[in-house]
Amino acid sequence: MGLAAKLAAANAGASPYPAHPFGQAAPPAAPPQPAFDPTKDVNAVLRMLEDGVKDQNISHFYPPGSLKPIAERIVRTGALTQIAQSWHLPYELAMDLARLALFDIALLLDDSASMQFFENGVRIDELRMMAGKIATAAGLFDSDGIEVRWLNSKKEGNGFTTEAQVVELIGRVKWDRATPLGTAMKHKILEPLVYKKIKKNALKKPLLIISVTDGAPTAEPRDEIVKVIIEARDKLSKTPYTPDAVSFQFAQVGNDLEARQFLEEIDSHPKIGSLVDTCSNFENESDDMAKANPPVHLTRELWLTKLLGPIHSGWDSSDEK
Repeated sequence: MGLAAKLAAANAGASPYPAHPFGQAAPPAAPPQPAFDPTKDVNAVLRMLEDGVKDQNISHFYPPGSLKPIAERIVRTGALTQIAQSWHLPYELAMDLARLALFDIALLLDDSASMQFFENGVRIDELRMMAGKIATAAGLFDSDGIEVRWLNSKKEGNGFTTEAQVVELIGRVKWDRATPLGTAMKHKILEPLVYKKIKKNALKKPLLIISVTDGAPTAEPRDEIVKVIIEARDKLSKTPYTPDAVSFQFAQVGNDLEARQFLEEIDSHPKIGSLVDTCSNFENESDDMAKANPPVHLTRELWLTKLLGPIHSGWDSSDEK
């Protein structure tokens, strides 16, 4: 079942609470769960992980017998129940998020001047919300947490597992300079977190890279990010890991039209379109999902599941078109 269909199913059994406005506290309860709760069944979680390994072609990282301890830990810690409750998700979508345990996650965040200058800082608020919730979700499934890097600032976040850690880091960043997306991707993410490790045969898990930006690249050629992704594909093709060892997600905050056009460009690019996922801002995605058949009311938590699209091939944006 694709994401649009699952979101429609989620809406059909959605929480009776109204969607909470951005910035306000969420209602206390998740949608009702069935009498049989697969989030507490080791075999059900194990099957979900096995499907994820096959779907994402990452069996190199997970030899036979390696997934059951992960499934047991997920059930023991109640990770799926916690994310279902905090994100107000039905069990079908919560179960899909078990795949987060299969990946390391790195966030590449935009700290350009436009983040603060436009929309009265709302773009920063959205980035803070996204990064914080992703850190918390990742921390539920993997104690390694997430890595956080910025397009410009040298400040880093390593092993973050809570929203508080992300908020503290964001509070120390200055919002200035440009949007060197490709340059930062190569030097701050790929070189230290991927290339350095594959030279030593030390890449332990596939890496999901989520880049959050409010505009098209500046201070570098517009196609720099394309060249960087092609280089990553070519380097990984020469290793046992294969290009599937790295997944790229690009997400927009703010209402900049050029940013949306840029995301559409890379999503449909003949050389890298199949290697990336893109997610527009909440408002645009809400409009798109409202036009789906059947129509879907998109909450911010459901939007975040779209942001994690690279962990599930059925969640690709083409599924909703």
